[in-house]
Amino acid sequence: MPSFKLPNVITSKDLITWDLFPVKNSTTTSTLIPLQDLEASNDIINFVLRNTKWTGYCYYGIDNKLKIGYNLKGNQEDPGLTEADAFNLWIADFKDKERKFKKQMTLDTLSQSQYDGLLSLFYLTGDFYSVGTDTRKFQLREYIENRKWEYISTALTITGGNQRPLRQSEGKIIMLADYGLPKARNLIKEQGLQELVKRYPNRFINEKAKAQAEYVYFAETQRFLPNMSESRKRLLANLLK
Repeated sequence: MPSFKLPNVITSKDLITWDLFPVKNSTTTSTLIPLQDLEASNDIINFVLRNTKWTGYCYYGIDNKLKIGYNLKGNQEDPGLTEADAFNLWIADFKDKERKFKKQMTLDTLSQSQYDGLLSLFYLTGDFYSVGTDTRKFQLREYIENRKWEYISTALTITGGNQRPLRQSEGKIIMLADYGLPKARNLIKEQGLQELVKRYPNRFINEKAKAQAEYVYFAETQRFLPNMSESRKRLLANLLK
C-alpha cells in the first residue's frame, strides 16, 4: 500500500492571515537585534519550562529513554531531584543548546520573538531548519534566510504530530509575541507534587523511582507521603541522616 504524504511546501494560498490577530508587543516582534546581543527572554524560558513539567523521580520519556527533573537524562542511582536542583540542571542544559542554536543560525539580526520562537523549536526538537513528521515535513532554511516569517509561522501552525500545540504556540510567539499565560515555578512544583501523590504507591516504573518520589516529596514538604508504610519511613529517615 503506497504511503500518503501531504504537500511539504507553503504557498501564498496557505498563509495564515496573521494581521487578523493582535500583536502583544510590537517592539518584541519588529525590532531587529544583532544575534550576538540576543539571549532567551524570560518569557520563552517560562514557556519551555512549563511545557516540559517537573518530575522529581525517574520515568520514561516519549523517546522511551530514562528521564528525570525537567525531561533530562535520568539516573536511578540518584535519590531524586528537587525542583530547585532540577531547574539548575535544566537551565544549564538550555543555555548549552542556546549556544549551539546561535552557532547554526545564519541570520545576523532577528527580533526577540523570532529568536525565541526558533530557539524553542530547536530546544524541543533538536532542529530549527525543518519541522513536521514523516507524513509532512517543511524545510525552513530558505524561509529563514529570506525572512519569510509568515511562511515559517504558518508551517509551524499547520504541522502535525503529537507536539502540534507547541509548534502552534511557537508560531504565535514569532508573529505576535504571544507567549501564552506564564506559570510560576512554585506552581509547576506544586503540580509535580500533586502528580507524585496521585501515582503513589504503585504507579512508578520501578521501586527505585518510587524511593526517589518518597525522598523528593519529603525534601520539598518536610512530610512523609500519605499512606507511606512505617518500614519505608524508617528507610527514608536513615537516608536523610
